[in-house]
Amino acid sequence: MNRFTTFFNNINPFKREDLKVTIESPSKKSKLDIPLPPGRVSENEYVGQTVERINEMINILQADFQFEVIPIIRKLAKINPDVSQALQDLTQLANTGHKIKFDPGVTPEQQDLMRQELEFASQNWGDGVAGVNGLVNKMISQLMIAGAISNEWVPSNDLRHNPGISNLVFLNPENIRWGYNKKIQRYEPYQKVNNSLIGKYLNYVKLNKNTYRYYALNGDTDLPYGTPPYLAALEPLSTQKFMLDNIKFIIEMMGILGYVDVTIDKPDQQDNESDIVYKKRLENLLTEAKARVRQGFRDGINVGFKEDHEFNFNSTTNSAANVDVIFNQNELQVASGLKYDAAFLGRGSTTETMVTILFTKMLSQLTNIQNLASHNLKYGFSLHLRLKGFKFKYLDVEFNKSTITDDLKYQQAREIKQRILRTAYADGIIGQDQHADEMGYKKPDKPEPRVPIDPNEVTGDAVQKKDRKDQKDRSSRKGTDKKKPQGTINDRSKKL
Repeated sequence: MNRFTTFFNNINPFKREDLKVTIESPSKKSKLDIPLPPGRVSENEYVGQTVERINEMINILQADFQFEVIPIIRKLAKINPDVSQALQDLTQLANTGHKIKFDPGVTPEQQDLMRQELEFASQNWGDGVAGVNGLVNKMISQLMIAGAISNEWVPSNDLRHNPGISNLVFLNPENIRWGYNKKIQRYEPYQKVNNSLIGKYLNYVKLNKNTYRYYALNGDTDLPYGTPPYLAALEPLSTQKFMLDNIKFIIEMMGILGYVDVTIDKPDQQDNESDIVYKKRLENLLTEAKARVRQGFRDGINVGFKEDHEFNFNSTTNSAANVDVIFNQNELQVASGLKYDAAFLGRGSTTETMVTILFTKMLSQLTNIQNLASHNLKYGFSLHLRLKGFKFKYLDVEFNKSTITDDLKYQQAREIKQRILRTAYADGIIGQDQHADEMGYKKPDKPEPRVPIDPNEVTGDAVQKKDRKDQKDRSSRKGTDKKKPQGTINDRSKKL
């Protein structure tokens, strides 16, 4: 094969040589040769939606929504009471504080040193924020407003003498563009900057994947762009603004209850009085009458000449009796668009049980938000510690439970689960590694339990607990029977 043939085969898109990989079959009795293609076989479906092309390999792709809506949502989060309340409540519920956990191979002393290092260094990661908790608030707010966490972990300018992360900067997600690199068949992040002094293609700054992190919340396609969760609320919010402006106009013009209509007799035009002077005199008369009537109603006393002044009060509330129905319907659509139930906005009435269900649903939805913030912190913490020279295999960032009730239910379920797994381990169904994995740990601290497990003792705990409960119930029934000589529903004599 000559050089020309080799070169043609390398650039020919229809020439693919599959690599056969040998793997063991599930039964482990034979081996299978599985042909695997070199790279991606499917075609990217979004290259045709290219906004701009940087070069022959990089295509900047457009999201399936307009980036201009993100600044609008950001402004609404500051001035609209519904959006502001939904965002503030969710941020407070999601930012519950977190714990940093390391792999079991790290000694407790080393763990304390690394936690102290992170606590000290994070005080300088950002301006105007209170350490990591302030940074997490920004992550959650950015996630809900723009649909993605977009930030850069900035290393120190002098990594040789002062290694580590020096700052965490938040980049506006509406200025982030993803380009598809045909050569590596992956998406690459770029920052779009407005600078008329440089060329059009130089307006895109390629971001470093080792320091820049982008975590999208929503999306069902291959595009990396995150969709703003509040995007669906924009239309009902625009209707709400129109309705509020209309009501504000009615109140300013007519008052909240109605308006007073005052008519007075128009005086005749005097001799030798020009039309301009006569018109001015009539305007002054009406202005003076308006001021006197307004002051009279404020004092509770109004004086006028009989048959010269007529007072009529026109109510605006009778014809506006059903306005609240239309307004409430719009409020429900706003709440749906915000992914925030109207009961939490103080709209409508609901039962205590329903509120509990809705609150539990909200707590479950917070898990996705906390997971993205956790991944972001995990990456930044690991990068900083490794730059500082600390040795560890991995670390995890776990958020605390949102409420005491939520934590209580979690601990109760964990207790029951642990008891079941302990029995399964004692019966020989699962091993120590699976036991640790089911309980949420990477690996067990010890290969075997520190205290030998007696299978009879494990199963006997539940039996003893049930016997104690039955005995307590029998004692309670006896006490009730003594207080009621006529007997109770559980009286055995009635079953004869």
